Amino acid sequence: MFNFKTKIMKKTFLTSVAAAVIMLFFFTGCDKYHRDRYTGTWEFTTEIVFYYINPYEIIKIDTVYYTGKISLGNLENELIIQHSEDDEMTLLLGTDGTLYQPFPYIYMTAHESPIGKFEKKDKISLSYFYEESNKKILYLINGLKTKGDINE
Repeated sequence: MFNFKTKIMKKTFLTSVAAAVIMLFFFTGCDKYHRDRYTGTWEFTTEIVFYYINPYEIIKIDTVYYTGKISLGNLENELIIQHSEDDEMTLLLGTDGTLYQPFPYIYMTAHESPIGKFEKKDKISLSYFYEESNKKILYLINGLKTKGDINE
């Protein structure tokens, strides 16, 4: 015999399960902000430009190649970037992949201005400067990801 109440309960149950599965795919399938996508081993190329400010004159340009590492910081949106043997930076990551200097600034940059950005998951560009008396040192850093962390 046909039970109308049982059929409605089955339909409601199946609709609920389908909605739950769709929501699960929605939340796991979206390419949203995850700072751990950037962690791992990176090949960095850093151009260091030494120049006088007044009058403007380039003193020298050095290029440094380094196999470094990007790791997670203590804050939810914080990354630690080891781009040379002696240089490690802790930066804040925006939801669009933009990198910001935390306050107080370690290097001299404009207030709340970005100093870099991830391009996709495997490419990064950074630039910052350090100023002393009449001289500036400009760092132009490009990196390519070679290996992910153990979670990839």
